[in-house]
Amino acid sequence: MAGFAKPEIGLAEPFGWFDQLAALLIRELAPNSRKLRTALRMTAIATIGAALVVSCHVNNQLGTYIVWLLVGAGPMLALRRAVAFLIAEAFALAASVLMAGILVETPWLLLPFLFAVISLTTYVGATFKLGAPLLLIQVVCLDTFYSVVFAPDQIGWAAAGIFGGSVIAFGTIVLFDNWLWPDRAEEILLESLGASVARDRSRMLEAANYYLNPRIAPRPALPPPTSDLPADMDLLNRAAAEGVSEHRQAILLAAVTRVARIGLEVDRLIVTARQKLPAEVRAMVRPEIQASVDAIATVLDELAHELPTHVAVGVDNTPPASRTRAREMLDALSTRILQVRPTYIGKVSSAELENFAEFTDSLAVLTGHIERLLDEPPQPPAAAPAKGATPRLSDALDPAAVRYSLKVGACVVIGYVIGIIDHRPELSTILTTVIITALPTYGAALRKMNLRIVGAAIGGVISLLTIIVVTPNFSTLPAYMIAVFVVFYISAYCSLSSGRVAYAGKQIGTTFALVFTGLSPALDIYEPLWRIWAILLGTIVVAVVTFILWPEYAGDSLLPRLRKVIRDTLSLVPGGSAANAENEIQRTNSATMRSLAEILEVADDAQVEGRTSTVNHNAIVEAAGTLRRIANRLASSAIARITNPVPQLDPVTESAREAVFDAIRRHLESWLEFFSGADSLNAAAAQQVARTHSTDDMEKPLERFGSRVEEREFARIGSWTLEQRRVLLAELHSMRRLEYLLTQLNRWLAEIPGSSSTPPR
Repeated sequence: MAGFAKPEIGLAEPFGWFDQLAALLIRELAPNSRKLRTALRMTAIATIGAALVVSCHVNNQLGTYIVWLLVGAGPMLALRRAVAFLIAEAFALAASVLMAGILVETPWLLLPFLFAVISLTTYVGATFKLGAPLLLIQVVCLDTFYSVVFAPDQIGWAAAGIFGGSVIAFGTIVLFDNWLWPDRAEEILLESLGASVARDRSRMLEAANYYLNPRIAPRPALPPPTSDLPADMDLLNRAAAEGVSEHRQAILLAAVTRVARIGLEVDRLIVTARQKLPAEVRAMVRPEIQASVDAIATVLDELAHELPTHVAVGVDNTPPASRTRAREMLDALSTRILQVRPTYIGKVSSAELENFAEFTDSLAVLTGHIERLLDEPPQPPAAAPAKGATPRLSDALDPAAVRYSLKVGACVVIGYVIGIIDHRPELSTILTTVIITALPTYGAALRKMNLRIVGAAIGGVISLLTIIVVTPNFSTLPAYMIAVFVVFYISAYCSLSSGRVAYAGKQIGTTFALVFTGLSPALDIYEPLWRIWAILLGTIVVAVVTFILWPEYAGDSLLPRLRKVIRDTLSLVPGGSAANAENEIQRTNSATMRSLAEILEVADDAQVEGRTSTVNHNAIVEAAGTLRRIANRLASSAIARITNPVPQLDPVTESAREAVFDAIRRHLESWLEFFSGADSLNAAAAQQVARTHSTDDMEKPLERFGSRVEEREFARIGSWTLEQRRVLLAELHSMRRLEYLLTQLNRWLAEIPGSSSTPPR
């Protein structure tokens, strides 16, 4: 896709980037009721918490920051969870005061100690998804180890003040999250998905209008370099932490994946439509293209209105009439293309033909994404209680998480040394910045780096203006609350846009909370300037380690997760290691869904890496969606064999039945072996593996099994009960669907190695 876009970028008009930026900000910051309401909620919590911190005379630069860090940074905070984190923080602070007093005179021991502790706690936080509360514990402990160098006799009082601020922050958030103003992540996620589909529909119509009417319609803008996927995955993780059942998580993941696939295909459609080529072929089938586009738009409109209220599932159910019509309109377009083909073949340029084929193929892919309802994972046993996702537990350490943790530890040590060498107590903000900004992969860091710098710069300017204008003239609590409310509302509102702007918005509030501390008049602006400089230094430290010294690309993070998903999917094949007990099937399928969610996050990182990426983000998203559907199909078949066993068929038919599942095993095993080998990111080797898979591998045994079951009007199962016949025929239907899904999986797994700068089709 980027390959098509490249020539256009070079022809951009002077200052065209400014117009694109303005259009982006207008689109991203457009108001809606959800954004205004959520921003008000976040600001109210932060302002009240900050006012309580100041009123209780918590004289510490981290007081207001602690409140802002926890606001909107994770799931609704339960009372028990808040108490557990406060107890952990109390022990951590006590240990920090003790160890800081011991190690302050031996820096050659202090630095390795900090490296080990931060690396270990980061790994635990990444593995168990502890989120902002753990970041808070790390931040306050690091502040203690830094402050001991400058005021060793005050670290006890400082730790007590920090803990007091934490109690106020946790208490305020618990009160709002559970009683005063709860705001569940699942509801926000569904609204976000509906809004994404509505935007994709609008973009598709704009592109199609230009494609069919290039002389009068405005040319659509290039697709943005990032997507809503990171924000949606964050909301999905929050919903899981808030107690959404694993079955519901799998459904929400399916919805997120489908919306991401629709968005990627609309991006491809836009790039194709923007190409300036003759329009002779498209003019011949203009009514059919328009009818197909309108039918797809109708389904997308229904989805946009449906998603905020519920997610329709049942892939084998009869789809709504609008989805059937979308398929009929696409078939009519295909028929018309065949009719006019003799008219244009050999007369138009190959570039026009390729462009036309690309556009109609995008319409076909979009139709494929929307023509069926979502697949539903197998229902959990009736006796099993609904519960949230459990952390990923494994006997083996996650290599990607280990590398990330070590990088965070290294960044902290480097930042600590820089602050001590400059001998400025205000530079403790370097450590805070490192902890909250270090990210696992090159793409994740690159995506947020520019936004972080922009947000810090804007937040710094706002903080200095507030200090110059407000603090010398107003020292009352209401004036302080008004100033904090205004800045936090701007920050919260901007942070609720998509990933293209959101992080810069959040960073405005973070910078303000770190710089604007205290209620008393302050005429000296040098201390705030040092804090702003510390934020930039911390960002530079993370950038040097992440981009230069120890880059971690999306491909490195993808491979272990992809291998785990394929391995778990293999174990779900009837007869596999996880397919012998219903609870084990449910556990394995749930683990597969969680790993697929992580893979989608990696895919977005790969998109931002662009040409430097060793993997194709489009192929990752498509492969993840296909693997999800395969895993759900296999899990359902395995559970059906346990809960509704059928009589043994005759040896020949039973052999054909098992041959189908053997073909599935061989297919998955070959890809597992490939992604475990030395050439796992070699595009040519991947294509070679794909070519070894013939459609006959599964088609022939499936045809043999189906014909034996169906011959003589299903005589072989004529004596079975109705339920037994239903189970076997449902399995046969799933096999036929799996045949198609394996073909798709073969295609997308083969395209994962290699950058998506070259269009995949």
